[in-house]
Parts: sequence; C-alpha cells; structure tokens
Amino acid sequence: MRSLLLISLLSIPRILLAQMDTVWVPWTREYPVGDGIYLSFQDLRRNAPSIPLRAITNELGSPVMDLDDVEGPIFRTNANGTRERFQLDAVWGYCQSGVVHVRAGTGFTRVGLMGSLAHVLYQDVQRIMDPYMMYGSTTYTVETQAFLDMTDGSLLPFTAASLTKVLQRDAFLLEEFNALSKRDRNRPETIFAYMRRYNERHDLLLPDTAP
Repeated sequence: MRSLLLISLLSIPRILLAQMDTVWVPWTREYPVGDGIYLSFQDLRRNAPSIPLRAITNELGSPVMDLDDVEGPIFRTNANGTRERFQLDAVWGYCQSGVVHVRAGTGFTRVGLMGSLAHVLYQDVQRIMDPYMMYGSTTYTVETQAFLDMTDGSLLPFTAASLTKVLQRDAFLLEEFNALSKRDRNRPETIFAYMRRYNERHDLLLPDTAP
C-alpha cells in the first residue's frame, strides 16, 4: 500500500507538487470538479477553472448556461471588468455539471471514465484518397476510443502499445499483461480490463476542496 501511494504521488505533475501545502485526495464520483473553462491541463489538476462558468457570456451579454450547445462567439470578463472575446476551440477543456470535457477529434468530448488513466470516446474525421473522385479524396467520420493520461493530459490511442507504455509505472501489472498472448493483449476487452485495474491501484489525486 505504501508503494502504491508513492506511485500515486509520482503521478501528480511536477508543477503541482510545488504546492507543498496542498492536501491531495483520491478522486471519486462525488468529487466537486469546478464548472468552467480550463485553459490548460494543469488548471484541471489544480481544480481551478481558468474562467469560471459564471464569468462567461454570449454576444448579447447574457450568461452562458450550457457550454455543450454554445453557438457564436463567447466572452469573459477580465480583472479590469472588460469583456474579452475568446475562442472555445483554443482551450484545453471545460467542466459542466461536474462532467469534464476535453478537446479531441473534431471538437470536445466528455471523459466517460475518470481515473489516473481516463477513457474518452470521440468523433474523428478521416480522409482517404480516391483517384476516381473529382477532388481525389473523400472524408468520413468515425468513432474513436482513446486514453487520457492524467499525468500530463495527453491523449493516447486505445491500444495495447499505449497501455504497455503506461504500465511501465506498475511492474506487477506490466509483467502480468506481457505474459498474455499478443492476440489477447490486443483485445479491446483486455485493454479495458487492465485500464480499470490500473485505476484501482493508482488513485487520481486532486486537491482537497473541503472547507
């Protein structure tokens, strides 16, 4: 247990470990992630929205209540009380009603399974070359799975290779995973099962928000 706690602490980004007075607690479904826009992944790990939802307005100056369905430009009020226009497409992600959304593929997608190794499902546009088409190519939309590595905020392909890379942090699971046949390692259900087991052994630590 002591070694697993140490590994969990090592999974916290270095920039956050500098906050030595912060009390870290394991994430649960009841953890209150702050609603608002997160310009960077580090802001999410600090649970400190870069722009709180209450500070976001639309072109008419009305509060934006639903970031999922926002249309047109949006604005924030800066420290001087001036409204500034900004693009939602330029941010790392946002949280609404306690659900985290991250930029992936053609837009934003909710984090379906939160943990040290989170899981997302998003829409992606792919292009294929077709010599018989007038413009030489065609595009189509596919649903894609990915890992969200909560040590650095990176999206990783939902593959055995990506999982093997993450399991370098857990020698026990890595040895067990590598002992499987190549065919079994590449099964989606196997990858998903080991993602869950990794999360069970490695808490996602976030700042304690209790008063």
